[in-house]
Amino acid sequence: MFYWFCGVTIGGLFTFLGLKIFNNKPIESDKLPSEFERYQSFDSVKIVRSAKLSMALFLESTEDIQYFFTPENKMITYSVQNKTDNRFTKVDKAGEITDYLIIHSKPHDIVFVNGFIIDKKKRNYYTWSFNGNKQAYPITMQNDRLDWDVNKQQEQISNIVNASPWVLVDYDYISPEPNKPVGDEIPTTQAMNTYAMLTYFINGDCFKFITTLDVTDRFPYIYTEKLLLNNPFKHHNSKVPGGKEITLRPHVKYRYYQKLKLEKVRFSGGGGNAPGFDVMLYHGNLFTDVLYKNDTLKLKEFMYEFNDRSVSDIKINGKSIGTLTKNKAQPPAIIDGYMYYTNENIAYALFTNNDKKLYIIKRRKDNSISAK
Repeated sequence: MFYWFCGVTIGGLFTFLGLKIFNNKPIESDKLPSEFERYQSFDSVKIVRSAKLSMALFLESTEDIQYFFTPENKMITYSVQNKTDNRFTKVDKAGEITDYLIIHSKPHDIVFVNGFIIDKKKRNYYTWSFNGNKQAYPITMQNDRLDWDVNKQQEQISNIVNASPWVLVDYDYISPEPNKPVGDEIPTTQAMNTYAMLTYFINGDCFKFITTLDVTDRFPYIYTEKLLLNNPFKHHNSKVPGGKEITLRPHVKYRYYQKLKLEKVRFSGGGGNAPGFDVMLYHGNLFTDVLYKNDTLKLKEFMYEFNDRSVSDIKINGKSIGTLTKNKAQPPAIIDGYMYYTNENIAYALFTNNDKKLYIIKRRKDNSISAK
């Protein structure tokens, strides 16, 4: 995630940074070494080019983009274009768009898991990723009246575990109505009844089993985190905020950070009556090499640097350069690092600096990729 919370409040982050308060000092901009003069800013140009490669912005989303690769090596991306436009895009092995599926629903009602698309509110699902069929199919409900006895529920859970390769677990609750008081009695309310919803597939058919039994031993929270990762750029790590960590790849080489000027910025307190404070940050450019197919894209990006302990994976010559962010306001849009992915079965590479953007890198042709 580029909006960094790290288990502490935003105010806590800037309180730490506030320890470094000092008056503005005029500084000289770092003189740019000549080897970086031809690097291209992908903040401002639509297509970055090298002798053999081109990189263009392919997709933007209001929510984090999710990904899935089919057995035929087709890439499916899930993005949200507006508040209720859930857009699924199918890309072939050459990196060309071949199909779309748009579902009008609130994003929190949509689940994308192993290529299957589930609308939890409407209780239907799509197999479009695999067969191009845009029809929604109803999910077969099991024990939706919560009238199965314990033995029957236990047996069904065992059957699900044995028959389905994966299980999506959600939770909900029933809030009973308050008891009507008699006379001067104080109204009372019974405890809420929590139940688990197990969504699973068998031979392409979707089922949802509802149970009042505890399933956390079979399906702990970390199981669901891993199931819904949906990101070729990252891997699961329960020790980091959000449970996701960038997979470092040798194709991305950070070369140089040019400091342009130092600025004192005033931030409000962390909430309540906390006083505001000043922090110092540098304006600057990060220069990076991105390698693909024996050629190199030379990228430049403007960002700000807090000269403190680093919370990102960006290192130059093995040394952290501080915390980098795309803005100078709360909350800080922390740059954890650049992300890259390719494999031997596709003729393109994926690149991004933001979970809500996607760039595609290809070999240059007369008709090179264009920004979307």
